[in-house]
Amino acid sequence: MKKLMITPLGTISPHCNLRRNCPGFLVEFENEKILLDCGNGITNLLKFPEVLEHLHILITHYHEDHFGDLGSIESTAFCYHNLGLLDNKINVYLPKKEYNGRKRMITSNPESYSIYQDIDENKVYDIGGMKVSFYDNHSHGIESYMIKLEVNQKKIVYTSDIGTTNLEGIIDFCKDADLLISESSLLRKHHRNLTTHLTGYDAGRVASLSNVSKLLLTHFWPEEDRNLYLEEAKENFKNVELAEEGKKLILEIE
Repeated sequence: MKKLMITPLGTISPHCNLRRNCPGFLVEFENEKILLDCGNGITNLLKFPEVLEHLHILITHYHEDHFGDLGSIESTAFCYHNLGLLDNKINVYLPKKEYNGRKRMITSNPESYSIYQDIDENKVYDIGGMKVSFYDNHSHGIESYMIKLEVNQKKIVYTSDIGTTNLEGIIDFCKDADLLISESSLLRKHHRNLTTHLTGYDAGRVASLSNVSKLLLTHFWPEEDRNLYLEEAKENFKNVELAEEGKKLILEIE
């Protein structure tokens, strides 16, 4: 029986603290590794140089909390290659549109052992037997991609940052996922006038309407009580838990 392993590396935003990091999830299948976002602090939980072989980094959008440790990983890959300890370049997938010079900053690094390619949401990528597709959710204010990973009949969806203005498209992309990793940045008590992020309640509603099997909440406000997100989500969807740094989830692949 093959296994698809998902490890949360960072679960809070917009800053990290002594216990938790900014967004990042490591997905492992066979020898391939996919890093869903690369927020500040996640390198604390990565094992070098092993993680660098067959590594694919998928950056969903150009907000710093989602790519803050990318430069560190790239420099590390550059150093390990020069030491003769890394053969293959790491693969970095980036949003196509420039945003305030951030893409240029990433791709112009001369001390990087990386291959860059633009994300094409009209294409299905084959990464080590995993089918990977992207969807610009059109609800976060800038180009921002959801990611779907499929292996045989198993399906994982990572929302990254989404809002409430394109729920129909979001629900369609998440439909029937075995695992939905959803942002839940806010709580209803915040009384915010903000449409570019979800509350815990919203995340539960998306999971319910999408008919997913399991909901994993992430992207919490650092100073907030995380259990409040769980309570809100459970008003709409019961099979839900909180993402925890280092706590692995395993899906068995037939």
